[in-house]
Amino acid sequence: MEKIKNLILLLGAPNDEQGNLSVMALDRNECAYNFYCHNEGTTILCTGGMGEHFNRTEKPHGAYAQAYLMERGVVEKDLLPCVLSTNTYEDFMLSKEIIKKISPDLFIVITSDFHMRRAKLLQEKLIDYPNVLFIAAKSTVSPDELNLLLRHEQQAIRRILGR
Repeated sequence: MEKIKNLILLLGAPNDEQGNLSVMALDRNECAYNFYCHNEGTTILCTGGMGEHFNRTEKPHGAYAQAYLMERGVVEKDLLPCVLSTNTYEDFMLSKEIIKKISPDLFIVITSDFHMRRAKLLQEKLIDYPNVLFIAAKSTVSPDELNLLLRHEQQAIRRILGR
């Protein structure tokens, strides 16, 4: 296997009962796709399994993300097998060995802008990769949904920090 230059960890987000990606997931996937198109030697690792709060279908969320990316033009060989995580902590915990084994020149974490602080904290706590770039996907969710998400993030960050 040739050396992977750039490895994107694309954090999962909800999809509906038919497997359609949510606005949040589309924002993140488009961000990953744009980076992929402009940076040769990029491989993508999608996260997201199945769970009551984000994916009630029989296929993992990561498979829907991969299908979307391939429809946009990402080559299948540039997609690693999905990480079957059920939350952000597991995204990093279950990806850790894959990332360390691949040892990319640059490790890129893509998530929503409102989710970035938590992603940074967990990356530092669980992986602490030396060459990491965080890219925030601009959120296009409704203002009401964004307020709920921001409150959830504040609670999750307090738990990580032990406050």
